[in-house]
Amino acid sequence: MTPVGHSLVGLSIGVLCMPQGQSPRTKAAFLVGFAFLANIPDFPIPGWGHYRYHISHSLFVNGAMIATAAVVLRRWRRTRPTLGSLPVLLGGAAAWLSHLLLDSLYSHGRGLGVFWPFSTARLALPVPWLHNLSASPPPLDTHTVRVYLVEVACFLPLVLLAVAWRIGRRRGSHRGDERR
Repeated sequence: MTPVGHSLVGLSIGVLCMPQGQSPRTKAAFLVGFAFLANIPDFPIPGWGHYRYHISHSLFVNGAMIATAAVVLRRWRRTRPTLGSLPVLLGGAAAWLSHLLLDSLYSHGRGLGVFWPFSTARLALPVPWLHNLSASPPPLDTHTVRVYLVEVACFLPLVLLAVAWRIGRRRGSHRGDERR
């Protein structure tokens, strides 16, 4: 999966759990943060990402990092209450862990070693139209453009559905206010 697919899924999760009543600037920062979280396992840091795929894509390693981040954010909640709220923390964890699920969808079928270091079992849920890019950075050729367009076609609808759900929910709450 490319950063395009990961970011779109992170954005859709961010839309669903964004706290109400935020300024446009705060909303934008919030959504960028969720796209960021969805890409953490691929960060190009020595000893991480594609340098150490088995470590950076381990459910247990990422779970420990998420738990640590959640504890820090809960303590920081005194100054930024929305960042440490339960919906935001759960949504952030879902965005982060969505990376592992999405990477298991590659059509190469080799799967992902999400259970490292406790098992060598691999999670493989190949979807035939989802392909990965072999080079980093990828060349701008027809294959790369096709991979990006397929990811946009598959995952942009999730963002649009999340926005539509949020708008519908807001309208529903306003109708409830009118009835009173």
